[in-house]
Amino acid sequence: MQTAFLFFLLVSIAYVQCRPSEQPVEAVEETAVEETVEEKDFCKDIGEDDQVLYLGCISGMVDEADKIMKRNGGDVHSLLEKICGGNGGLLQMEVIKALEMSDQAIEYCSMLIQSPTM
Repeated sequence: MQTAFLFFLLVSIAYVQCRPSEQPVEAVEETAVEETVEEKDFCKDIGEDDQVLYLGCISGMVDEADKIMKRNGGDVHSLLEKICGGNGGLLQMEVIKALEMSDQAIEYCSMLIQSPTM
C-alpha cells in the first residue's frame, strides 16, 4: 500500500512539474497588450494644436511632405483643413505615401505631440 501511495505521489509531482504551464501564455498575452500601440484618428482624436505641430514637424523633416504642403495651400493650416475636410481621403493617401520611408520622422514628430507640455 505504501509503495502504491509513493508511486502515485511521484507521478503527481512529475505531472505538476512537467505539464505545460498556463502562466507563460497569460504573460505573453499581457506583454502583447502592453506593446499594442494605440492608434488614433488624426482628424478626430488629436487636438488642432497637436495636428499643426505634427504636420509642421513632418513637413520640416520630409521633403516630399513639404512639397505636398506647398501644393495644397502652402501652410500647415490650409493643409490641415484639406486633410480633415470632408473630401480629404485622397490627400491623406498622398501624405501617407510620402511618409512611407520616413519612420524616424514619424517617430520623432509623434513623440513631440505625445509628450506633456509644461
